[in-house]
Amino acid sequence: MRFDQFRIGLVAGLIAPLLGLFLYSVLTVTVFHPQLELGFFLRGMVFGIKGNIAPVLSLSLLADVVLFFAFDQQRMLKAMRGVIGAMLVYGAVIVLLLLLWGRDFT
Repeated sequence: MRFDQFRIGLVAGLIAPLLGLFLYSVLTVTVFHPQLELGFFLRGMVFGIKGNIAPVLSLSLLADVVLFFAFDQQRMLKAMRGVIGAMLVYGAVIVLLLLLWGRDFT
């Protein structure tokens, strides 16, 4: 297949968590907390607290899992490898953030 390339999977795997985080934020401010604005939610609550960034990135990797299984349904094995590579990159960033800033679950 034309799109069955490692680079395609890597780029899609790097973009999918960002889209997942954005969709989660839009859902949160429209359904659960309509009094909040999207910019305030992202700047103040998600990225405003250093200890929240690593857990939020971890949750946003669920979008990569969906993408991985979508490529699996299409039998795009090289693209699946790219998604796994992107997940490893995100994992390294998350571990680095946890080591530098720690966790804050309060």
